[in-house]
Amino acid sequence: MRKENLYTAAIEIQLYTALLLKFFNQALEERLREHGEKISGLQHGILRMVQFETLTISEISQRLGLDPSTLVRAVDSLERKGLAQRGSDPHDRRRNPITITEKGTELVTAVPAISEQDFSFQALQSFKSTIKLRDLLRELVKEFPEGKIVAELISD
Repeated sequence: MRKENLYTAAIEIQLYTALLLKFFNQALEERLREHGEKISGLQHGILRMVQFETLTISEISQRLGLDPSTLVRAVDSLERKGLAQRGSDPHDRRRNPITITEKGTELVTAVPAISEQDFSFQALQSFKSTIKLRDLLRELVKEFPEGKIVAELISD
């Protein structure tokens, strides 16, 4: 592939993935509002991550590829809403593990990341190459340093 074509393809991929993320998050955030919680798709994702294991901001940052300062604000808001809480590590005062509260667990259980009623889910249902697209995206993500770790976590 010529360099100009690769550059154009990269820009299109960036735009398409940003739009897909927007569509998925809009549907999730609408269902969260209907459930009575005004939190972002990112905050819902953090709750899903700490639902099964206690993680620090640093660990979440590595997995999501986001700046810790972005996550601090998101976790602060989750704490204020009573959905998550920071703990302390008796062996390392700098380490503050994040756990999900009972209220947070109830929310994540009641409002899954995606629903069959979401337009994004319905679009994927009618798309004949959904599994192939997923596999291609997984292979692409694995090319990034932290992507391989995340892809392995998701695939298990």
